[in-house]
Amino acid sequence: MAYSTVAELKPILNISADDDTHDTELTACIASADALVDGLLKKCGLTVPDSVPQLVTDASAHFAAWLFKDRRRDQGDASGLWDQAHKFLDAYIESEEEIPFVVGSSDD
Repeated sequence: MAYSTVAELKPILNISADDDTHDTELTACIASADALVDGLLKKCGLTVPDSVPQLVTDASAHFAAWLFKDRRRDQGDASGLWDQAHKFLDAYIESEEEIPFVVGSSDD
C-alpha cells in the first residue's frame, strides 16, 4: 500500500485534480518516495504501521513531489520540497522515539 496518493500529491505540485497527464509518472514517484521513507526509517529502527500516520503520508507526498520536480528540471527549485519532506519525517521519528522510563526514589 502506498503511503500517499496522486490526489494528495497534485495540490503540492499545483496540478489540477482532473489533469491526469502525469498520473503514471506521479505514481512512480510515490513508489520511489515510499522506498526512501522506508530506508530513512529503517536507519532509526522504525517501520510504517499498517495504518499510515499523517506525518508519513505528508513526507511521502513531499518526497514524491521533489522527485517529480527534480526529474523535470524546468519545474524550478525542488529543494524546498526535500526540506519539507524531512520535516514531516523527522516529526514522525521524534513522535515514535521511546521515552526513557525513569524510576524515581523517595529519599525520606
